[in-house]
Amino acid sequence: MDVDRPDLAKKAKFKKRLYAGMGAGVLTVLLVFLFLYNPGPPQVNKETVWPATVERGSMLRQVMGIGSLVPNEIRWVSARTSGRIERIFVLPGDLVEPDTILMELSNPDIVEQTQSAELQLKAEEANFTSFEVQLRSDLLLMESGLAQMEADLETAILTAGIDEELYREGIESELNMKRSRLRADQLQIRYEKEQQRLAYRQQSFDKQISARKSQVDQSRARYELLKGQMEGLKVKAGFTGVLQRQILEEGQQVTPGQSLAQVTNPKNLKAVIRVSELQAKEVQRGQFAEVSTYGDDMVPGVVSRVDPNVDQGTVTVDIELTGALPDGARPDLTVQGYIEIENLENIIYVTRPTYVRPNSSSSVFKFLADSDIAERSIVEFGRTSVNTIEVVNGLVPGDRIIISDTQEWEQFDQIRIN
Repeated sequence: MDVDRPDLAKKAKFKKRLYAGMGAGVLTVLLVFLFLYNPGPPQVNKETVWPATVERGSMLRQVMGIGSLVPNEIRWVSARTSGRIERIFVLPGDLVEPDTILMELSNPDIVEQTQSAELQLKAEEANFTSFEVQLRSDLLLMESGLAQMEADLETAILTAGIDEELYREGIESELNMKRSRLRADQLQIRYEKEQQRLAYRQQSFDKQISARKSQVDQSRARYELLKGQMEGLKVKAGFTGVLQRQILEEGQQVTPGQSLAQVTNPKNLKAVIRVSELQAKEVQRGQFAEVSTYGDDMVPGVVSRVDPNVDQGTVTVDIELTGALPDGARPDLTVQGYIEIENLENIIYVTRPTYVRPNSSSSVFKFLADSDIAERSIVEFGRTSVNTIEVVNGLVPGDRIIISDTQEWEQFDQIRIN
């Protein structure tokens, strides 16, 4: 039989009210705490940031580019004839002279044609010599006959003169006198005709010799051409320097004009760097430059060429080196080039933050005076160099800012460095 206990019901009801009141109190305290709590700026490890101090003074504006050393003197050795590579005698890195044989090609057709052309040339030369001797012999015979005719003419003239004298003295008959004069006149006509004939033969001689000689010259030219092609089977460097590249291998077939190797002068190098198209507009020929090879070596130079074309956002710039390269410098060595644009005097500048562009406004974290708290500030920047940038407005000398990447805290206006 259940017994009604009013005291227990009152106790349970009291407990419920107590727990509800305690919960409401805790919730109220928590809300007040959250409303009044100020967590302060986020904590940032000082090892993860890179601060810099704003300065006033001279700022040297430079443009930086990365590239490599390139020879000023390059000779591409090409094939003079077709053939197959039989042997390679020189490898990249070897020193070569103009007569150094780099490789040897084989082409049996060229060899056979050259030998045939040589035999034909010798036959043409022999025929020419025989022909010239025959023509000269004929000329000598004509000259000899003309000399004899000249002697006969002189004798006939002398005889005619004597007969005329004897005729006037009445010793010789008129018939003999006229006969002597007629013979002299006939010999005179024949002599003049033979002179003309000899002159014509001499002119004809020169033309015949020239015509026959042209045939010999054609054969010689063909032989020299084939001989040059056959000599071209032995590929020579043709240049004093170092074999930079050997393009083909033994057994490969080559065609006339095909590049086979590259010979360079390793002592005459220039720097070829690529500069951002935005910075390249300030680069001009004649500007002073320095090239860093490796380590702390800096080689002075002068801008010698600026490519007018843009390739993938960069412009090619050639730097003629005026100083001595360090030992070990060689073609294709990676270098950094620094081109001086101008020297700005008495300006405010700072080490360039990684996220700032020139001639723009950007927010940076600036340290409060004598504090480890950095507060976001808007700063107007101007002209830039490789590692520094001009401050136009928003900072004064002595201010300290964070120049490393601050994207991680872009939602905060302040950060604490500890």
